[in-house]
Amino acid sequence: MLKVSKVLEKSLAYKCGIKQGDIILNINGNEINDVLDYMYYSKDEILLIEYLRDGNIQKVGLINRKLKPLGIEFEYENVRRCTNKCIFCFIDQLPQGMRETLYIKDDDTVLSVLNGNYITLTNLREKDFERIVKFHLSPLKISVHTTDPQLRVFILKNPKASMILKQLKYLSQHGIEFDVQVVLMKNINDKDNLDKTISDLADFYPNLRSIAVVPVGLTKYREGLFELEPFSKEDAKEVILQISKWQKEFERRFGTKLVFASDEFYVKAEEKIPDYRFYEEFRQIENGVGLLALFKKQFLSSLKKLKPNVKLKKRITLVTSVAAYKFMKELIETFNQKYPNIKVDVVAVVNNFFGENVTVAGLLTGQDIINQLMCKELGDYVLVPACALNHENKFLDDVHIDDVAKEIKKPVYPVQNHGRKLLYYLLKGGEGN
Repeated sequence: MLKVSKVLEKSLAYKCGIKQGDIILNINGNEINDVLDYMYYSKDEILLIEYLRDGNIQKVGLINRKLKPLGIEFEYENVRRCTNKCIFCFIDQLPQGMRETLYIKDDDTVLSVLNGNYITLTNLREKDFERIVKFHLSPLKISVHTTDPQLRVFILKNPKASMILKQLKYLSQHGIEFDVQVVLMKNINDKDNLDKTISDLADFYPNLRSIAVVPVGLTKYREGLFELEPFSKEDAKEVILQISKWQKEFERRFGTKLVFASDEFYVKAEEKIPDYRFYEEFRQIENGVGLLALFKKQFLSSLKKLKPNVKLKKRITLVTSVAAYKFMKELIETFNQKYPNIKVDVVAVVNNFFGENVTVAGLLTGQDIINQLMCKELGDYVLVPACALNHENKFLDDVHIDDVAKEIKKPVYPVQNHGRKLLYYLLKGGEGN
């Protein structure tokens, strides 16, 4: 059974009288237990939906000739929890006292399909794999980390982790596509082991769509946890070189690079971010693979269409992370060639909350922004990365963006991860918001 949380206006479900709070029981006689059941059984042209309202069972029939979405959103409460105890788990590195939802560890196939969450496959039973194939849940996002059975068991602290190659083979043979990630740890699954992992995974091409290699995230809250070492500049250079060799091999064999290092490795290595065309389909952009290259392309393409303006004058503070500071500075220098009288102060906020090893924008906190901007001349308004905020406009430390504005006594606007959005806020500020 699924409880309706929202019905979109003018949708098919809205026109048929389905309302918030209704509980969907079955569609065309098929029992609806979760979102996957709903997604699969609601695809037919003719539908008979049985639902529960105020304790009474009701039925409604509809014809969906164009196979449009019905317009129903659901409360999803039965999230399948993670049963692993990974040696690098970021949630284990969070301080106490943060909001409860941040400590939830999910390993849920539904969320992988709906939201692109990564799953390890360790908590799936045989019937779960059969269901993935039946519903053709593709593509999946899968955390592999290593294909060495014993090492994967060690990393995930789960004996079921050894089955990864068998599981990927089953999915591949049944036409399921997947993107995989490797969270790379120094002296654990790097170097020769990374070569083996990439080689093993390549056997599943073309069902394997891409491999992302990302560095492990380490906060300062690791007391009592497995000892892990951050990557140095030279380490990062070696990882990029190692992956580039595979990219050349795969381009020769498959016509695609297939495996990509995340932007963090290029920043750590102090190497130039590749051109946006390097990243092909941007299949793992939400994993930080090609994000900076695409952002730059969007920004410069939009900027090129605008006319120079020396009359427009203002001063702006642009908050960014330590990792993105140099990148943002270069974009602003190009921007100032057309708008010389718009002074943009790019400020790299050091992540004191999680520790200085955490350098990405998505993990910036409100209190760090406040503390590091308090004594600065901020100009007309402040821009912060929207990726650091949740749907309530709160940072990870539960500080609301309005609280930041109140403390620093300046308007604060969140900017999405899109180059055109940044350009808009540089020119328009909060107009129209």
